[in-house]
Amino acid sequence: MMHQALRGLTLGTLLLSGCAHHYIYSGTLEAEDSQGKHRQFLLFWNKTERPVWFNTSEGTVRVLPQCSLNVMPYDERPEGIIFRARESDKKVIDPEQNTHVCGRILSGNRVADLTEDSLSLTVLCADSPPDDLNQAKPYLKARPEPYEFTVSRKEVPDFNDIPKRPQCTDTN
Repeated sequence: MMHQALRGLTLGTLLLSGCAHHYIYSGTLEAEDSQGKHRQFLLFWNKTERPVWFNTSEGTVRVLPQCSLNVMPYDERPEGIIFRARESDKKVIDPEQNTHVCGRILSGNRVADLTEDSLSLTVLCADSPPDDLNQAKPYLKARPEPYEFTVSRKEVPDFNDIPKRPQCTDTN
């Protein structure tokens, strides 16, 4: 009787915890930023899978450029994952498009659809030149062809181990 109660308690604990698996997906590439400097860019997002509950939840997709504090934000919309423009951004490709769209992830319509291996994204905007009060916040250079990130998946105990922005090696 005690053995069955212990087994039931263990099974109940597993069901309540959902046997969650936490993953960080990340990839880097080297390319020109919106100011024409050769930089490294880190792309990452997180995902939690709960197989017992048949449930998956995911975090935001972020692109972090080297030597810039910029983070490329996104909106998950029915037509896909859209990177939103900031007020200072200027359209340089397809200016007739929605003025708030700065790029798109081509590898899936939802973050839950994204997997390891390869991720394609476009960048359609350039950071506006800095003025006396602002510093430039460059990101990937706008171009008509997509950027390709090679993405790997790493299981982590929690999300305290998120990837760090590539270290800036500029001396000025």
